[in-house]
Amino acid sequence: MKSKSQNKKKNLPNKILITFLTVVLIAIGFYLHNDYGISIDEESTRFHGIVSLNYICEIFFPNQKFQFQVDNLIPKLHEYGYKAYGVFFEILLISIIEIFFEVKNFSEIFYARHFANHLLFIISIICFYFLCFNIFKNKLYSFFGSAILYTSPRIFAESFYNDKDLAFLSFFIFLIFFSIKFLKKPNYYNAFLLSFFAAMAISLRIVAIYVGVLILLFFLFDFLMKNKFDQRKIKMLLFFFILKFIFLYLFWPFLWENPIDNFIYALKSFSQYRIWDHYVFYLGNFHKSFYLPWHYLFVSFFSTTPLLISIFIAFGLAEVSLRFFKRLIGIDDRNSNKDIWRSEKEKILLFVFFLIFCPIFSIFLLDSVIYSGWRHLFFLYPPLILLLIYFFDTCATKFRKRKITVYINSILVIIFLSNIYNLITLHPFQYIYFNSFFEKNANKLFEIDYWGLSNKDALKNIVINNYKGEKITIGVASFTNLFLSEKMLPEKHRNKLIITGQDFSNVDFIFNNNYFEINPSFNDKYEIPKNYIKYQQNKKGNILINEFYIKK
Repeated sequence: MKSKSQNKKKNLPNKILITFLTVVLIAIGFYLHNDYGISIDEESTRFHGIVSLNYICEIFFPNQKFQFQVDNLIPKLHEYGYKAYGVFFEILLISIIEIFFEVKNFSEIFYARHFANHLLFIISIICFYFLCFNIFKNKLYSFFGSAILYTSPRIFAESFYNDKDLAFLSFFIFLIFFSIKFLKKPNYYNAFLLSFFAAMAISLRIVAIYVGVLILLFFLFDFLMKNKFDQRKIKMLLFFFILKFIFLYLFWPFLWENPIDNFIYALKSFSQYRIWDHYVFYLGNFHKSFYLPWHYLFVSFFSTTPLLISIFIAFGLAEVSLRFFKRLIGIDDRNSNKDIWRSEKEKILLFVFFLIFCPIFSIFLLDSVIYSGWRHLFFLYPPLILLLIYFFDTCATKFRKRKITVYINSILVIIFLSNIYNLITLHPFQYIYFNSFFEKNANKLFEIDYWGLSNKDALKNIVINNYKGEKITIGVASFTNLFLSEKMLPEKHRNKLIITGQDFSNVDFIFNNNYFEINPSFNDKYEIPKNYIKYQQNKKGNILINEFYIKK
């Protein structure tokens, strides 16, 4: 047997490499974080956090007024329309950036938030590496799994500005990691860490509560297969659930006054979230958000995910699901070789499969509203990549004698390099990525920049190229917030702009990013006057992002 010191020496190069790569990723994130604009949701999401933080401060610091309280007219938490939103991460960001570091300028606050959000993503990528290694015991597959997740174009871009879906993806990786550790080794230490990260994840998105239910079911399956209830494991489960709800109560101020009723309220609110009732442009037609076709979610995923990744994820899903159904059909309580799983690895991969299956099934069961692509299910991308890696791992095992490993590694390298190419060529507009099958007709089929991230760049360019001493007036012929993007510009550029909204009377330019909350075929709200002609376009490849019109 190898001594602990020998193992440490053996692992030292790996630790040095991981540390080096982490530093490199942080440096890249720091260099790029100012390149992205502000999304239409970021200001309101921050305000959700402000309302809850104000509630906390009124309880614990009633005689002190912090700057964020002075700068904002803040409603009471119980009167706030979005009180059920999980705000743990928002409170953390505001506390660090605006209270501890005392950042006050609007653009600086959001640029700092972009870097902090991306930093969280990098930490989750490192965790994902260890998650892959925990399952597959293969450093190369673990590296490629993490690299594919990090370089996927849409995920990379969203990791800067999306402090809801991508922050939840990051915490969901932590949750998966500690869930698997607990399934493998249910002790107090793992139960404590799992309960802590489960509470964090639920306080961001209440949907994460299903993971704890899955863990319980897997323990029950284990008891049934062994025909024995393990008292120690039952104690660990009780410890986990009790501690999870204690942590959740601490992390979520909305629960403080009435934990049970408020939790049920939040659960009902988000299972049938019907506040946003605008139109969605999908496959060339406008659909009410409540009545999108059943395939919207799947087409949104496959159109915006690199083709090779989608294909091998599908293979991985097919492999796990077919094996599960074969095991299910062949269950025999007299033969342990005919259980639902035959090894710990099989159990973990089945757990990953149900992590993916349950939320998708619940969307159709509850008729939940999904819009803006598949961003509400971004958190499923890491477990999907686990199944991609699993497919390659299975192939390598089955066809070991045919030396298939070389081909597998080649495919993984191609996926990785293709992602890198797209990150570079699309920067800083990776969020408009569509794979080669859909890119040519993307503008005719889908919404492109629904969050208005490109607006900042468009305003900056129009000022630099057209300012002649007088202020530039710009009308807006789409459902996007130029006022918000204007705030992200340097003061010297802001002072040269006047945004008029849908008032097109005598403006210098009319901006359009072709995103509409109504059907423009039956509503002339955004109709561009006939005396304006196209002036310039912002395109990446075949995709039109936005355009300006100028008076004839």
